[in-house]
Amino acid sequence: MPILLLVLAVERYIGQRFLIGGDDQMDRCLPDKWIYLIDTHNKDIWRGDLIAFHAERMAPFFKDGQIIVKIAAGVTGDRIQVDSHQTTINGERIIDGLPLTEKLKKPAAQFKRHETIPPAAYWVTGQTDKSFDSRYWGYVYDHQVIGRAYALF
Repeated sequence: MPILLLVLAVERYIGQRFLIGGDDQMDRCLPDKWIYLIDTHNKDIWRGDLIAFHAERMAPFFKDGQIIVKIAAGVTGDRIQVDSHQTTINGERIIDGLPLTEKLKKPAAQFKRHETIPPAAYWVTGQTDKSFDSRYWGYVYDHQVIGRAYALF
């Protein structure tokens, strides 16, 4: 009986702490990754980490509340510059162009920005130029963060 209780307690802890997520999109923004382990207790996100968050303001690609995994390319205090040729963070090129402007039916000039990431916010990207990411909808805020993600496959 004690072993059964221990097993149930461990299973409950793991089940509450971790989520398994998958990316079933045809064009993935993280092309070699499609299954993720999300640690809901680890919200200590650093530049370069994979971050899982709830979508907000991401129509028409994602519904509000949908779980998204991207790379936290920028964190509070980093300098962002977006133009039609590239996006840089602290002067380092992160991703090229704005190829989704036509699909969004908005001019590239509408997405141009030169600013500092505010407190409690992240700038997220994918690994492909066609990633629908912060270039188009802005920041992910702390209240959206589910936790740190780890690519399994």
